[in-house]
Amino acid sequence: MQKSLLATLIGFALTPMAYAADFSLNNANTDNAKTDSWACERCTPATGTVGHMAIGVSENEIEDPHFANTSGTDKDGLVPRLDADLTRWYSNDIRAELFADQLGYDVSTLSLSADRARDFAATLAWRQLGWYDTRAMTPFLGNGSQHPLPDDWVQGATTDQMPNLMPSLNPVDLKLERDRLLLGLEKYFNTIRTYLDLTHETREGRRRSGATIITNSVNLAQRVDDATTSLAAGLNVVGGNWQVAFGYLGSQYENDVTAQRWDNPYTPTFGSAREGQQALAPDNTAHQFHVQGTWASGIQSLSGQAVWGRHDQDDTFLPATINGPSPELPATDADLQLDKIDLNLRYRIRPMRKMTLLAQYDYQDRDYRNPLQPYPYIITDSVAAGSRVPVELDTTDQKASLAMNYRFYAGFSGELGYRWRQQEWTAQPADEATTHFYWGTLRLSHWERFAVRLELGREDRELDNYPGSANVEGTNDPALRAYYLASRERNYGKLVANYQILDPLGLQVTLEGSETDYDDPLVGLDSVDRAGFDVNLHYHKEKLSLYAFYNAYNLDTRQVGSNTAVTWQGRQDDDAESVGVGAEYQGAFSDSLDLGMDLVWADSDTQTLTASGLSGDLGEYDSSRITLDLYGRYHLSEQSSVQLDLLYQDYDDTSYLNQGLQPNSIPNVLTFGDLSRDYSDYLLNLSYRHDF
Repeated sequence: MQKSLLATLIGFALTPMAYAADFSLNNANTDNAKTDSWACERCTPATGTVGHMAIGVSENEIEDPHFANTSGTDKDGLVPRLDADLTRWYSNDIRAELFADQLGYDVSTLSLSADRARDFAATLAWRQLGWYDTRAMTPFLGNGSQHPLPDDWVQGATTDQMPNLMPSLNPVDLKLERDRLLLGLEKYFNTIRTYLDLTHETREGRRRSGATIITNSVNLAQRVDDATTSLAAGLNVVGGNWQVAFGYLGSQYENDVTAQRWDNPYTPTFGSAREGQQALAPDNTAHQFHVQGTWASGIQSLSGQAVWGRHDQDDTFLPATINGPSPELPATDADLQLDKIDLNLRYRIRPMRKMTLLAQYDYQDRDYRNPLQPYPYIITDSVAAGSRVPVELDTTDQKASLAMNYRFYAGFSGELGYRWRQQEWTAQPADEATTHFYWGTLRLSHWERFAVRLELGREDRELDNYPGSANVEGTNDPALRAYYLASRERNYGKLVANYQILDPLGLQVTLEGSETDYDDPLVGLDSVDRAGFDVNLHYHKEKLSLYAFYNAYNLDTRQVGSNTAVTWQGRQDDDAESVGVGAEYQGAFSDSLDLGMDLVWADSDTQTLTASGLSGDLGEYDSSRITLDLYGRYHLSEQSSVQLDLLYQDYDDTSYLNQGLQPNSIPNVLTFGDLSRDYSDYLLNLSYRHDF
């Protein structure tokens, strides 16, 4: 590994020549030093307040809620905003900090903290997060777990035979909003640090969902209303050359919506099924204990971690069916339990001045302790198909690696490594898989303006025995295995070069690629090839900063399959590229005006081609986005300024699966319709800032 500048200086300090001369500060020649203008920028004031506060108002033009993932709010019209980062220092070395970011938006943060170094720390924080999907059209009503149809609804055998479908459509926003409250406490007792973190997070909103009765399906805007409470506590003990940590992590998940029910929009064809029910995520708890330790002495160091955890889920069962008599269940609740063990051990030694060896071992075990009793097997509501006994899905995962780092000379080093991995499964499609991974790295930074890093690697994964899935109907064919269970060979390479062209101008170029071949491609994935590059330019001098980048990546995926007696081949070609430019100028017009701009264009395209027995390629699947961020800050004085920000985004995506789709386009599937996005939205913010 290349020596840092600090390590080099320490090395010089330990040589006999360094001991012969005293370069301490006491012997420094300060006769001609001009200390009048010296200032300690990192020193903290004895007392007082530092930081800034800004208040503003935003004008938001929302055409599609998806824009809120960039802007931070989906509220139309005027939206107030508050930002602050204030630190108050007291005479007893206590520091209090107030931080606010985008307060008033849907994505915002507010925190208050206080601490004294090596004594105590306390934090109370609230954060609001959001995820915004799209606006869907649906005939279902209601805001809770029920999805009723209008009172005048007329059922139909198919979607195009439902006369009230199109007139009954109403918009619903698919989005999730999260509120996270955090209380963090730390206390030091000499060499012992104790901590306690309590987090409570709630989620509300709606997301895409689907449900089925017999052969008819519907899209539903599933309601989300749940909460997760987490507790982390522990202590760290530090000795002379060792450190030990003990900790506990607990989590409880509670879902206020245990199931969703919907009216059947289709004419009942079996069992008079006029309503459907679907179970949602059940309540569950998790407990985890861990112990960590590190030790270092001379040329070697040792670190490790042991984790034991248990996950429980014993929510009350829902009826197997709600249309007609329900089969008897063997218990009232699931009584599910998962025990886990994680072990990690790392050993590092430096047998030679230029060589470092690192050995590591990881072990993971997942043991399912569930009651093995027969449950009714329900194909779809009202249709029972006997009983099934669950299987124990235990897993074991082991990894062992050895790496050697060697420094040939100053600015030139390399690394060689090998990692072995063995995965074992119980009652799953495959019994065992063994993976061998080899890698090598060269780093060259001998020249002042030029540095390069080259990485090469190879992975071989062999699958041992494929008994297939338990309880499956039909044939277990190894060619139909999941991709992560398939034998494969993978090679990859990456080259990163940095060149300081001029003192203010730098260039970075990254080239990378990989190719993966799968064995036995009678049916399924055959090969995956990935290639791409990235170019970055950056310029900084005095008041002006500039940057520009361009990257492009291609993913070529090939599959083979069978349609009756015809063997076909499919190819999916994914291309993604982005271009960005930015500039910032500080101090225009007599140091009163700061200007900044960021412009990014991104585009991705997917083409799916079929051949050898099938005709007709699939349609378009692409997206493009242009994001422009402008700001201008005018300094009214040394401590106050006004700022104007403009955020603009033009977004467009197209999917052949959705393009032109109407809720009644598919006879036995009532869909949300076309969910493609095409919008041009902006946010304009005017704010006043005061620096303390």
